[in-house]
Amino acid sequence: MSPVRFVRAALDGLLLGVVFFSVGSVVGMAQLMPAPPQAPSIPQGPPMPSMPTMPSDAPAPQGPPPDPSQQGQQQDQQRRNNQQGSAGFLGAWCAQGDPSKQASISSNGPMLNLTNESGSTSIGNLQGNNQISAPEWQFVTGMLSGDGRRINWSNGTFWARCSGGGGGGYRTPNLNGNWYPNGNRSLQCSIQQRKGNLTLQNEVGDRATGSLNGKWGVTTNWQGTRITGTISRDGTRIDWSNGTYWIRYRLYGQ
Repeated sequence: MSPVRFVRAALDGLLLGVVFFSVGSVVGMAQLMPAPPQAPSIPQGPPMPSMPTMPSDAPAPQGPPPDPSQQGQQQDQQRRNNQQGSAGFLGAWCAQGDPSKQASISSNGPMLNLTNESGSTSIGNLQGNNQISAPEWQFVTGMLSGDGRRINWSNGTFWARCSGGGGGGYRTPNLNGNWYPNGNRSLQCSIQQRKGNLTLQNEVGDRATGSLNGKWGVTTNWQGTRITGTISRDGTRIDWSNGTYWIRYRLYGQ
């Protein structure tokens, strides 16, 4: 072998050794390096329970429909009870037992109309058979005595039944003249009185006959409809049993 070929063969061998040495070193280093740690797996909770099935909105069982006739009988009985309970309160009263301080109570369907000695009025709500409440008078309550002769009010006052005779010297009231329904000056009624007989005309021209019922009561007949009234002691107001009232014009001139 010539020297040149020998040198070339030696260089090729040396270069090949260097290559194998580099590759081996890289492989060895790769084997010596530890593998990167793996992230731990995230634990999973237990499966969510399935939602229970809601029951269907089935209509609740209902009883038989109410009997209309039975409901009407119950309402009639309740109305009769109210009328019987309010009967003891109706009529003329004297505040503090003084005949010169007249008050009155008249019927207004299921309620009552109250008028005190000053002319102030209030609705009366029946509470049982012997007690009433007056909302317009700061809800004062009145208790009827057992003999029906006295109402004791919760504000410390009382009303007593006005004595029918002696001591007062009151004459039969004179109701002749013009009257105004519920205090409305634009509407006019009238009463013509001949002794104890009355001829009445309301604000729409309807006419009725009537008569005095005692000193402070009036009974009228409006084409078959009976309406009673309570006259105030000063003769300026009539409280009717249908819940209305008439007053004299001169009340406005005072």
